[in-house]
Amino acid sequence: MTDLLDSQNAGRTLAHRVAIVTGGGTGIGRAIALALSGAGAKVAVVSRRSNPLNEVVHEIEASGGEAVAFTADVTRRNEVDRAVDSIRSELGSVDILVNNAGSGQAIGPIWETEPDVWWRDVEVNLRGTLLCCHAALPDMIARRCGHIINVASAAASMTLPMASSYACAKAGVVRLTDALAASVKEYGISVFAISPGPTRTAMTSHILESAEGRKWMPEFERIVNDQWTPPEKIGAFVVSLAKGDGDALTGRFLH
Repeated sequence: MTDLLDSQNAGRTLAHRVAIVTGGGTGIGRAIALALSGAGAKVAVVSRRSNPLNEVVHEIEASGGEAVAFTADVTRRNEVDRAVDSIRSELGSVDILVNNAGSGQAIGPIWETEPDVWWRDVEVNLRGTLLCCHAALPDMIARRCGHIINVASAAASMTLPMASSYACAKAGVVRLTDALAASVKEYGISVFAISPGPTRTAMTSHILESAEGRKWMPEFERIVNDQWTPPEKIGAFVVSLAKGDGDALTGRFLH
């Protein structure tokens, strides 16, 4: 799929498009932000921590691109709305939204995990995606075009007894994606859920290195060994979707 889309978008750009990337300071989000900028988009990166965001903005600007950073907790509606309003004022109407912010801190059997930590994972992954879509969609609906890419996971379709919060949240993201795609298709908006595959991030490092991860998911290292997905490949895939190459597949869960 990725190779097909890469060949289709050769020579095309996202010039003058405005893109928001949540969780855009590190890992997958950083790679997506850099790829979108490289394709010509004006990029707003959003997360709770300002330092990584500022580093991404500096990197984009050093390459001749345009970027802004906004700190916001994607689970808080007032912070999301404020960030999107500010992005709209500084860069223009939103064309592309990438919901990448995620959390997978609750590791272990349900009866041994802290319920508030379990629920926080669901809030970041699912509520965060909902709130960002809610804030960005009015621009897209008014102009009858736009692309939303929700970063899901293969966990959405797997039994993961020791990472149930993450699996439940990502399954919710997939279902939200297909419901949203059906409701906005008449406005020319495409919505996708993507599964990046195993990628070196703070989240996967938590599974590999934390006491909880080593105790409850020791097999994770064996499963992902030599199967890491380069973040740059995910960035290229998102660019392909943002350019419209996958519009016929709106609503789908793409790996």
